[in-house]
Amino acid sequence: MPRRQGWHLGYGGIRRRLLSLASLSLASAIMLAGCGGAARRTTATKPSASPTPVVVPTSATSPAPTATRAPFGEADWSCLSARERRAMFVLHGPGHDRLAALSIGTGRVAVILAHQVGGSLCQWWPYARSLAARFRVVAFDFDGAGASPPGDGRYPHEVAAAAEWARDHGSRRIVLMGSSMGGTAVMVAAAHLGGSIAGVIDLSGPASFAGMNALGAARQLHVPALFAYGTLDYGFAADVRHVRAATATRDKPIVAIRTPNHGVDLVAPGIGYPKVRESVLGFIRGITRG
Repeated sequence: MPRRQGWHLGYGGIRRRLLSLASLSLASAIMLAGCGGAARRTTATKPSASPTPVVVPTSATSPAPTATRAPFGEADWSCLSARERRAMFVLHGPGHDRLAALSIGTGRVAVILAHQVGGSLCQWWPYARSLAARFRVVAFDFDGAGASPPGDGRYPHEVAAAAEWARDHGSRRIVLMGSSMGGTAVMVAAAHLGGSIAGVIDLSGPASFAGMNALGAARQLHVPALFAYGTLDYGFAADVRHVRAATATRDKPIVAIRTPNHGVDLVAPGIGYPKVRESVLGFIRGITRG
């Protein structure tokens, strides 16, 4: 805490060398008059004759601020039920990343959900709940988003960490699904994971974003891939078509809807489109025999 600046009072210069008794008396009278004036000024501002000094705490005496730690995952609680809040866990990503994550549903088929830029796993709710009626769903916050602290932005590796977690917890067929930035991330992750995953779903993913190159990854992708986009989602629509054209696999269905809606809004209940949701569900079932 910075120290407060005090007020400094002066009473003028009074000769210290007295030449005579008369001059001493005169000096004493002047001093008394001056002190009386100072006393009157003090009385005008503070009625106490003997004011209590104010002690300003220094950094040595100031109490240390108490750090308040928010409960884990609190940034995502607005979309979750009490049971889902309790089920949140730390997903260990690349490096020292600690990602807020949630798994709902059960089964040997797992769908990994990767969210859009500026969002969190909440973007997938309640659509994620509908998927969880048939499959295990694993959703997480990319580092620096939602309830996850900042990391180094290796988003495809974070997708891979979620896939590994699902496999370690009993899922045998893994599908990666991403919207917008998440779509780019799952394409890059799928190219590196190869046959260890069953397939990938890209909703409105840009060809490149934040150092990720989905167009280059598509040329190395040999697992089934589903693409969906809004034809009026200018810029992104063209990117999805280009990435799909470059994808090496022959199994690459595409769903185009005349809408400006983007990413997760293509499947979100109340916003999205039954055609897209049905295509996603049929695709997952087809490639996983689920």
